[in-house]
Amino acid sequence: MSKLAEEFKAFIMRGNVIDMAVGVIIGAAFSNIVSSLVDDIVMPVVTLVTGRVNFTDLMIPLDGNSYSTLAAAQEAGASVIAYGNFI
Repeated sequence: MSKLAEEFKAFIMRGNVIDMAVGVIIGAAFSNIVSSLVDDIVMPVVTLVTGRVNFTDLMIPLDGNSYSTLAAAQEAGASVIAYGNFI
């Protein structure tokens, strides 16, 4: 069992594994920073410029019906392309 532990330690101590772990941690932190930037700074400005459009309700219902909100479409069980959530 100690040979397995020694080989695992040698594998972990290789630079590539540690570099990859650091990259994953930095990537997760960067993802949170970008999400906060978009949610708290960019989207309020876009909403103000577009006349306070609620982007979360922008959708294309695939069943041919019309729904007032995305929640109403989801409650009805309709398939939708929710492009507002993407924007």
